[in-house]
Amino acid sequence: MGDTAYGKKPPHGRRRLRVAGILLLALVLAGGAYLGIRWTASRNGPEPTAAPTQTATQQQPTQSTAVPSPSVQAPAVVSLQVPSVVGTIKGVGREPEGIAVAPDNRTVYVADQGAKALFFVDATSKKVSSLPVPNTPRFLALSKDGSRLYVSMFENDFSANAMAVIDTAKRTVITSVKTGPRPFEPAIAPDGRVWLPIHNGARVEIYNAQTLARESQISVPPNPHWIDFTPDGTRAFTSDHESSKVSVIDTTSLKVLSNISVGRSPHSVAITPDGKTVVVTNYDVNTVETYDTKTLKRTQRYTVGKLPQAVMVSSDGVHAYVVNEGSDTLSVLNLKSRKVAATVKVGDSPRVVALSPDGLRLYVTAGRDGAITVLKAAEN
Repeated sequence: MGDTAYGKKPPHGRRRLRVAGILLLALVLAGGAYLGIRWTASRNGPEPTAAPTQTATQQQPTQSTAVPSPSVQAPAVVSLQVPSVVGTIKGVGREPEGIAVAPDNRTVYVADQGAKALFFVDATSKKVSSLPVPNTPRFLALSKDGSRLYVSMFENDFSANAMAVIDTAKRTVITSVKTGPRPFEPAIAPDGRVWLPIHNGARVEIYNAQTLARESQISVPPNPHWIDFTPDGTRAFTSDHESSKVSVIDTTSLKVLSNISVGRSPHSVAITPDGKTVVVTNYDVNTVETYDTKTLKRTQRYTVGKLPQAVMVSSDGVHAYVVNEGSDTLSVLNLKSRKVAATVKVGDSPRVVALSPDGLRLYVTAGRDGAITVLKAAEN
């Protein structure tokens, strides 16, 4: 090898750089030739191997984007071991029962059996307004977007069985739909349909949320009170009070898959956010039981206050809140340690508990107080 223009052989590092440069130039030329071929081929028709490359390129921005999707939910707040009473809201009728909270956490809806009215409560100012409904309202459920409220109604002699539909923005009654005898707590399925347990009819009626046409009905053991769904929407669980059963329903085929024997007089059910556990209140024996939603085996039994009626699970899935109608208390169950974490005094004859969507507040209707007890459920 002869000397270079530098008068001598370049150092090894420079020699490597020169070789690298030559290789880079070759790659660029080869790439240009390839692009030329691709351009020519594209004029003559699509290239068979192009589709996978294009698909991968299209998907990559979605995978690598740093901006979270609006549908992504923030992590659940950490629920308190011992919720604290932070206030009482009065003026919600003579015997409030069903209760729900708007998706924006700003409005609390209450069904009052004594006044034949639905009450709207501003969660911040505590200001209360009311809307008369056709018959005695019992329980209610709110559509996922908060635009419609579905209210079960019947009289003490079990007549005038119906479901009122409320426009929450206009605060007007859209219509009233006739139902089976003694409709209890409505539930909104993940697909938006309204499931209504018919207590004296031993069945569940299913309604189209928009047309309000009754699409189906499912026979269950006597007599269903409450319904909840697994988060994936594949299963529904009903508490069948008089038969001491919990029915498991396939929401696609609408077939009853199983009727689990539980404690006496199950009143309500609630499923944990992970879909793994169903919590059941046994009204006449003062217990609460948990069951695995897959194996349907009981995992724990808790002793709580007298006449446990409604139950709600915290947004982080750690605690279950049980309303004890006969003890005027709220039992707090730790579902992880499987112990009763606390017992909190609430209003006289508590009926139903609702949790604000942000997980921060609990609202418990007090039937004989004509009031709502407000509790702090998590730190802000």
